[in-house]
Amino acid sequence: MTTRTRRAAGVATLSLFGAFLIAATFATSLFAADKDKPAMQAHGKLSFVRLYTSADGNSHFMNEDIELAPTGGPGLEGTLAASRIGDVKGAMFLALKAGATEDYHIAPRRQFMVCLRGIAEITAGDGEKRRILPGQFMLLEDTTGKGHITHAVGNEDHVALAFPLPDGVLTKK
Repeated sequence: MTTRTRRAAGVATLSLFGAFLIAATFATSLFAADKDKPAMQAHGKLSFVRLYTSADGNSHFMNEDIELAPTGGPGLEGTLAASRIGDVKGAMFLALKAGATEDYHIAPRRQFMVCLRGIAEITAGDGEKRRILPGQFMLLEDTTGKGHITHAVGNEDHVALAFPLPDGVLTKK
């Protein structure tokens, strides 16, 4: 490595470190406790897709929301909003090779699939297709019937986090 390259790398490292310090200082000032003002509380909802089996044995998609409510905790925790889904046991990471297709299969249990990387195209038993992108999640409930097809679209493996839902949580309306 030349002296010029080392100097440039050092400047880049210092610049990144400086940017980090400025961002950290700004974030700290944003979240510092101000006793004269009430803490801002997050709220809202998360949208997801439910894949379920109907009485005819076919799977179908339905758009759903999870409402987030203030936690009411002390300090910065009080600014959070949450929706408790229960204790998680048996969570796992899954990967489907780019271009691979899993023919019709049912979900092994009621579970959320959180897309971490790549794109998956899911085909319900009724023929409707939906894509799940990184950062999106789907509730798989088609544990009986025809099931669904999963296809890893594109050049990148589809990687997901799967975790089961306890009984009675987010049951179909």
